Amino acid sequence: MHPSKRVLFLDLVLSVFRLNGLLIAQGDDMTERLGLTHARWKVIGAIALSNNGLTVPGIARVLGQSRQAVQRITDVMVEDGLLEYHENPKHKRSVLVLLSNQGKEIYNTLREVQDPWAIDATQGIPAEELETALRLIRRLIKKFN
Repeated sequence: MHPSKRVLFLDLVLSVFRLNGLLIAQGDDMTERLGLTHARWKVIGAIALSNNGLTVPGIARVLGQSRQAVQRITDVMVEDGLLEYHENPKHKRSVLVLLSNQGKEIYNTLREVQDPWAIDATQGIPAEELETALRLIRRLIKKFN
């Protein structure tokens, strides 16, 4: 690897770590009034965007987390009435995780906060730059997966 490419990559890694920390803090600030944490926000978002629900291993893959960590949080969220476990016609032992009615309400309320935040966060950044960054991040995820 070219020395400057190595330095650029390591700088990118540190910047992604810093961005992750900032996003977690922003997520906690946004979701606090709804009684959520950034971890719950990520799970609700992953399930909501899936349309047909996800299994716990599926959520873990989407979020890049361990199945055990996702299982713990989904169990608590089911107890709290935000999620529901449903029989999975494609797999006997791996249930589908879906938003409950309360979870859907929380997600819709969260969108009222999240959408303006996303618009504000991307103010002055051309869509092409966001698309390029997304392609790079997805490429790196694929490489390390």
